[in-house]
Amino acid sequence: MAVQSPPSSSKSQPLAPKTVLIRPLLLKPQWMNGMSERLLVSHYENNYGGALRRLNAIRARLAGLDWSPTPVFEINGLKREELIALGSVTLHEIYFESLGGDGDNPPTGRLDPPVELARALERDFGSVGAWHAEFTAMAKALAGGSGWAILAWCERLGCLVNHWAADHAHNLPGATPILALDMYEHAYHIDFGAKAAAYVDQVIANLHWPRIGARYRRAVGEAVADDGLFWPFGSPADQAQLITAEELKAKLEGDTDRRPVLLDVCQPRDLPRRTDMLAGASVHAPGALSRWVEDLPHGRPIAVYCICGFQVSGTTVAELRPPRLRSQGPGGRHHGVARHRWADGGARHLHL
Repeated sequence: MAVQSPPSSSKSQPLAPKTVLIRPLLLKPQWMNGMSERLLVSHYENNYGGALRRLNAIRARLAGLDWSPTPVFEINGLKREELIALGSVTLHEIYFESLGGDGDNPPTGRLDPPVELARALERDFGSVGAWHAEFTAMAKALAGGSGWAILAWCERLGCLVNHWAADHAHNLPGATPILALDMYEHAYHIDFGAKAAAYVDQVIANLHWPRIGARYRRAVGEAVADDGLFWPFGSPADQAQLITAEELKAKLEGDTDRRPVLLDVCQPRDLPRRTDMLAGASVHAPGALSRWVEDLPHGRPIAVYCICGFQVSGTTVAELRPPRLRSQGPGGRHHGVARHRWADGGARHLHL
């Protein structure tokens, strides 16, 4: 007869939780149709960013918890708040991914889903127009309250469904959201005041249908070849090339010979909108890279940023990485750092 040993009573060392990293904006807030940069940036930095910071703080607290003696009310409270924060983070990411044009091109403003998604909407709602009428009516019914309007793939029913959510944790089990419309007042009050219905119509005019279509194909298990839709252009896949703002700050305060060269590549048309600039940075027109690239110092890392859009700095970084630029003397390389907005109001996450 086999005897099972009792579990060890020794206290195991808790694993440190991985930091949940921010998803950068895939849109350019200044080029949206009828939704101001102030509204979108405030929503992204304060509401999405606040949820992300809260989630990481809760996860750190849970990781250090001694579960046996901890009062049940503390466990319940932390796990409830973790669920709410994670739901808020996830839904906000889907919301922002569903908006915007491509780089400097504003959204078309047309109700124009990709063919596969349009066929699915026709199958499950009768027509794309019928889906639109139901989805927008459901969203507008949340005016004066709060919550989310969600289009999701329901595995149980085998079809797309529009579902109402009263809060960040009120979601359909086993379903995969492919479009989420934030109906909390923070999502619209700066631009629209109490006119939530006008906000709903404007969001529909700003949808990025290729990303929504790709999310649908993922949900139903189809291969998606356009994963680049969900990542910043120019963002490196090599984890060794990632750097945090804190690490960059330390490098800027370090040895003069290896101190990063800071390049501000804000586009000329965005210069009047720029509100700050990193100390020690020099301005370079991104469209004239071929004229100034040879003047860059050899053997020093190069930090590239654009305060008005990571697509600009990301493109510049990509152009700074041809083979001829990768090696600049013994042990020296040109690096690029693509800067985008971080959730606490500034640039806090960078890519080499």
